[in-house]
Amino acid sequence: MHKVLFSALLVASLFLMEVTCSDTMLSPPERPDEFRSPGELRRYLQALNEYYAIVGRPRFGRSVRTSHKRAVEELSDLKSDDWRYGLEYPWEQEEYLRR
Repeated sequence: MHKVLFSALLVASLFLMEVTCSDTMLSPPERPDEFRSPGELRRYLQALNEYYAIVGRPRFGRSVRTSHKRAVEELSDLKSDDWRYGLEYPWEQEEYLRR
């Protein structure tokens, strides 16, 4: 009984934390119409730097796997004799090469 209650409480708290923290973490800092002091500009730039430090982190997960899978599919679509492209062209018959 305690395990079920603990699990439900853990899931509920994780869900609540996800809902409340996602908006503030993913939104950039609000830019004032004009900066009235160098300190205000400094605080804004620091908050903007922290925002891009979080948002700009690489995410290793599903998006990487799908792009990797797509690249493998594109490579597998190539025929094994594609590397011979251009070798069968009669280059010696070209006029500009004979000069």
